[in-house]
Amino acid sequence: MIVTSTHTIEGREVQRYFDPISATAVIGANALSEIGASFVDFFGGRSRNYENKLQELYKSVVESLKQNARSYRADAVIGFSVNIDEISGKGTQMFMITAIGTPVLLNEIKHIQAEAVGGDIDGSVIKNKVKASLIIERYTGIYTMDNATAEFIATSRLTEFVPLLFKAMNETGEDQVFIDRQATLFRYFDFLDKDQAIAILYGQLLSDDLTRAQFKIICKAISSSNLIDYDQVAKLLAGSLLAKKAVLKVLTLDKDWYSAQDIAYLYTWRGQGLVKLFLEVVIVKKSKGMFSSCKEVWECLCGHSNKLDATACSSCTKDKRGFGAEEFKPEAV
Repeated sequence: MIVTSTHTIEGREVQRYFDPISATAVIGANALSEIGASFVDFFGGRSRNYENKLQELYKSVVESLKQNARSYRADAVIGFSVNIDEISGKGTQMFMITAIGTPVLLNEIKHIQAEAVGGDIDGSVIKNKVKASLIIERYTGIYTMDNATAEFIATSRLTEFVPLLFKAMNETGEDQVFIDRQATLFRYFDFLDKDQAIAILYGQLLSDDLTRAQFKIICKAISSSNLIDYDQVAKLLAGSLLAKKAVLKVLTLDKDWYSAQDIAYLYTWRGQGLVKLFLEVVIVKKSKGMFSSCKEVWECLCGHSNKLDATACSSCTKDKRGFGAEEFKPEAV
């Protein structure tokens, strides 16, 4: 998304203006490396750590502004400005950065792909797409590809490989060759734009054909790259049990900086709010033995029937909410 301090964008025409938006983030001085440095030091250029931390804060608030703009389905933010303020009082010192801009919808323009050079499509792009097509057509498993192919897929940034990658997530192998090659393949998401990686990974978590193997690898990818998106989290909480379990992992991740909107959202899950979303998923029914009267049992998701007072399934060991003994539960968030 384009973010600019100007009120026009070269080569594009504004079709619609939305109301101005803002994003704010705050950091306490105790989170900075140089606790003893003064605010004068910062503006005097003598405190490099302050500069670095505030630069990170700046990037975070710009990203938050972009997220706000996307909720309007805007294409760009114009009239962008940033203010940095110090908040002091009652023995505390904090820095607040506020970004302001106007989201706009731009007229669609027909254009040649970004890979076009001098009016002609870059030959390397065509070569890579042809190579990708052949790899996808001939793919039979991780074991059948070489390391160079795995590296090509990982660094290609070609979305054609997404179905192949989700297929590869369901494959199993225990030797080091398989483990290393699979790890190389799934570096693919590290090379994507953050928003694109979030859309793909969270989208699969909401898919009806999500498998447990995919769930584990996707959660690991989200955690390792810190792909936190609370808008996507809200969608997951309305999804399947696996999708909601993914939320528990996301909510344990720490963002570099939290916007006011982030904090407000997280506050909604304080107390038992999150726990109440994970209800029992078993079916209580009557079971009649050969020589006994009817008695109530609960049927696990795996199909096994258990005594009504049993806390976990005697077959798959999951509890009545569908959690295994070692799985992360909402009470721990």
